Amino acid sequence: MDDDDIDIPIPDNVQKVLDSIGRRDEQGLGYFPFPDAPERFFRVGPEQNYTKEDAGEVLRIVSSWYVKKNNAYHDVDNLQVKLQPHDVKQIIIQRMIEHFPNWRLSDQGWRDFFKLLLDPPVNQLNPEVSIPVWSGQRLFIPGNKQKIIFKNGMASVNTWQEPEYRKVAPVASEAFDKFLEFVIPNEKERSVFLDWLSWVLQYENQKPSWSILLYSEKQGTGKSTLADVLKELFGAMNTGRINGVNKLVGRFNKEVLANKLVIVEEVEVKRGSPHANRIKSLVTEDSTMVEAKNMPVYVENIFCAFVMTTNHLPLWLEESDRRFFILNFDHAGYANGGHKYQDFTRLVGTLKTQLKDPQCIRSLYDQLMNRKVASDYGRKLDVSTHSTEIMQRLRDLSPDVVKQLVEEKLKLADVYFVPVSLAHKLINRIAPREANSQTHIFTELGWQKKKFAWDGATQRYAWYKVVSPDLPPVKGKVYTGLKTGKNCKLGWVTMKSQEEIVLDMVSPPAKNIFDDGDDECPYI
Repeated sequence: MDDDDIDIPIPDNVQKVLDSIGRRDEQGLGYFPFPDAPERFFRVGPEQNYTKEDAGEVLRIVSSWYVKKNNAYHDVDNLQVKLQPHDVKQIIIQRMIEHFPNWRLSDQGWRDFFKLLLDPPVNQLNPEVSIPVWSGQRLFIPGNKQKIIFKNGMASVNTWQEPEYRKVAPVASEAFDKFLEFVIPNEKERSVFLDWLSWVLQYENQKPSWSILLYSEKQGTGKSTLADVLKELFGAMNTGRINGVNKLVGRFNKEVLANKLVIVEEVEVKRGSPHANRIKSLVTEDSTMVEAKNMPVYVENIFCAFVMTTNHLPLWLEESDRRFFILNFDHAGYANGGHKYQDFTRLVGTLKTQLKDPQCIRSLYDQLMNRKVASDYGRKLDVSTHSTEIMQRLRDLSPDVVKQLVEEKLKLADVYFVPVSLAHKLINRIAPREANSQTHIFTELGWQKKKFAWDGATQRYAWYKVVSPDLPPVKGKVYTGLKTGKNCKLGWVTMKSQEEIVLDMVSPPAKNIFDDGDDECPYI
């Protein structure tokens, strides 16, 4: 039997000490110098050597932990909780014992210390050694490591925090590069994305005026995985991640906008809607009106870089929109059926493992920080140069193009009357559009909508082309001016015959009315 296989019992007194150490570590008390602790652990940093000779520096550090307002104190990392003076004294003493192990004061020394810290005499006021008065405002200033920002004698709290991985040494990794090559195989498109990401990190205190939109028709294509990488790069505490746009465009959206990176997943909005217009404004503007609960509305600078994901073709974007660089994330590795699913799963697994290593994140950060990008790259998107396949597809589906195609097809089929129940199907045979698109398209074509009864049925809404204002549809017939239906006056056709033509147009065609051939439209 090897010596390693010998099970040596642990003495009860030793087990008791080990249990105590484990319990205290789980409680977050691993750095507190308990008298019965066998040894002491210290936080790495200059603070472990500070003594009372460094009182000025210690006061500066401790005074930055809190702000005060209305006779209550607030931790700068937990502003919603109010602390009374006797509470904050107890907390400060415990924190100081852990942070400054060589700090020693007499009873009178502690009284003098807290006098300066909590209630400084007027003739000894020093904003660097006393807990400041809070203005009630939270700022988000990326790249500024100071928590307390002074203005007009009051302090605002900077909620940006430097990610911890930026303090460690890098370890090279290729997992992100391989993943990105798989989900964005087009080198030019991949380069635009990396340039955008590099610019946002290099100019962290500026706001980009265009964003990234990740689109895929299928689920499980890596959009959320890429968002996970970005969250690690900017720091979880500097990232807002929401599903849908309601929280982004809602009344109390300050908590979302007070981030450097804002990830909006499952975006689905209607073209021309208030939500669509609001999103576009937030992407472009450097400041906006914000409102937090129990606070008045005010203008605040925003630094957000937006990354959005969707499984719906973003028809709400205008052609040549300069605010969104749209990447198609559909590929053969998608979940539930992709023939490269196993390969893609391995890539994602490797990447997620390395995301847990701060040194790997630091290596990717350094790589992006060393990438050369123009100083104004994030301020403008040249869609004439940088346009993806999906962006070109959306341009072809622009309202003017669709309206023109609808007009041509209706003219070709001699259609002057379209039931509302069939109008959306008719438009979708040409290009996928939102349900309310028929209102815009038919109205812009000069058509009108009204209720009519035909073919013995109850009244239904229908669109009709105004050929002559003096000859509106009547008694189940519509005026065309050129065509004459069976048993109709000159220039008139029945609504039933028009409905049959439209039904033929929207049905899976044996003869396809959308072909550019010489199909004839049946008339009664």
